[in-house]
Amino acid sequence: MEKYPWWTDFQKQLADEVLEFAYSVAPRALEAVWKREHPADLVKMVGDKGWFGVLVPEEYGGMGKNGGVTSSAIITEGLTAVGMLGGLFFSTQFGGVKQLSTFGTPEQKERWLTRVARGEVIGALGLTEPFVGSDAAGIKTIAVKDGDEWVINGKKRFITNTGVANMYFVYAKTSNEPGDIQARRHLTAFVVDKGTPGFSVERINELAVFDAVRNGTLNFDNVRVSEENIVGGIGGAWGVLTNGLNFERLMIAVCMIAVIKEALRNALFFTERRVQFGQRTLDFESNQYRMADIIMRLKSTRLLCYYTAYQEDLGNNPIIEANAAKILATELARESAIDALQVCGGDAFTKYYTVEQLLRDSKINEVGGGTNEVLRRLIVYVYRRLFANEIRQPRRRIHKELRIPIPYFEPVEKKAAPTSPEEMETAVLEALGEDYFVNPGLHMKREELMEDTGLSDEQLDETLLSLEEKNLVDLWRDRRGVIRLAKATYEGLNKAKPLEFYCWYPQWSRKEERF
Repeated sequence: MEKYPWWTDFQKQLADEVLEFAYSVAPRALEAVWKREHPADLVKMVGDKGWFGVLVPEEYGGMGKNGGVTSSAIITEGLTAVGMLGGLFFSTQFGGVKQLSTFGTPEQKERWLTRVARGEVIGALGLTEPFVGSDAAGIKTIAVKDGDEWVINGKKRFITNTGVANMYFVYAKTSNEPGDIQARRHLTAFVVDKGTPGFSVERINELAVFDAVRNGTLNFDNVRVSEENIVGGIGGAWGVLTNGLNFERLMIAVCMIAVIKEALRNALFFTERRVQFGQRTLDFESNQYRMADIIMRLKSTRLLCYYTAYQEDLGNNPIIEANAAKILATELARESAIDALQVCGGDAFTKYYTVEQLLRDSKINEVGGGTNEVLRRLIVYVYRRLFANEIRQPRRRIHKELRIPIPYFEPVEKKAAPTSPEEMETAVLEALGEDYFVNPGLHMKREELMEDTGLSDEQLDETLLSLEEKNLVDLWRDRRGVIRLAKATYEGLNKAKPLEFYCWYPQWSRKEERF
């Protein structure tokens, strides 16, 4: 396992130990896959090594300072080299351990994390529901307070570690108040222990992916849990949820590193031994191109993952990096699996090699943990909110001499605000006319109109509404009905400026071509 310069001596040693262990148990792990067994013996061995305590503070029996997100990633990458064992490991980490370590009370950590650190507890995350997937805020499972207890009713599905987990970290709706829902205060996180009355496994799924990993549907029928089982406070689950999802998505990405590496391993193993047309298939340039692509994907994806883990360990919140890592890793792993299938040929489509499994497991992770489409939207939303200054947008204005659109980053001197309604309408139309010249296919932002006209928010709204009634402007409103964008209609352009203002011809154009 390649070690990065910023890793501690402990982490470098951990990488060697994990990979050595993974290779030593590889035959048993594959045996479990073929038998469709839950490898309880291997899970116990991982627990005995203390690796389940990678996120657990030292005072609760965990790795403490030697642990953290980077160490968790190292263990996950190493164990995923033998398939489902890595998934079982990191499913526990985001199935309650990360959340309890970050948001749990001392009593909760003592109650659950000490057993996790000893390898006695496997965790599972209860988020997805029959009617709720990527829309996590739309959870339908409810929890109602009854005396000193909370009563949970609902269902969770596609739950990894169903049946084999002892600890289930469950999100439920605890408020129907519109204000709470809008502020994301309507969800609460609970720890539900296996064996709690009314809590049962409704279904074990027969999946086309995650061979030998248990996955199923959970049913909650008047399941009573104590107030002490709430993590993050009543209505405080959204922060717990988003923090846990960032970690989950990063660990999914780390798993995909192992997939890309396994694709390369298979491609090299096969092409070094396969002879066609009198030469090894390794020597065909087309195969070398594919393997070069796999190597580049491996190097770039792995670097992003461990940079993100490092940022987490520093106490930062690399939400963009975590989501980007999940998207890139899953998609590049899928492409790498396809390349490996093509390089290896027909044998790769048998289960005697792991290549076909790589394609299945990479593709499902483009859906699991939040679909890549939803995460792309999230990345844009977060970037626009947090990093707008890094992509500072210029104002495109008319160059006085050249009369062409030129981007200006410095604000122009503000104009004196007009006073009468007629002057305000004229100022707005002139600003829209000038904007049409530099951005003929775009609307103008309200902030830009205010800057160019000197009008206040209220004055601009009144003016735009008046111009809209006269069919001189076209307006775009957001979901709250606030006017955000405006452009002049053809009639508005004619009223704003004479036609000659909008005309422009390059010096090389001929007069006879203009009419």
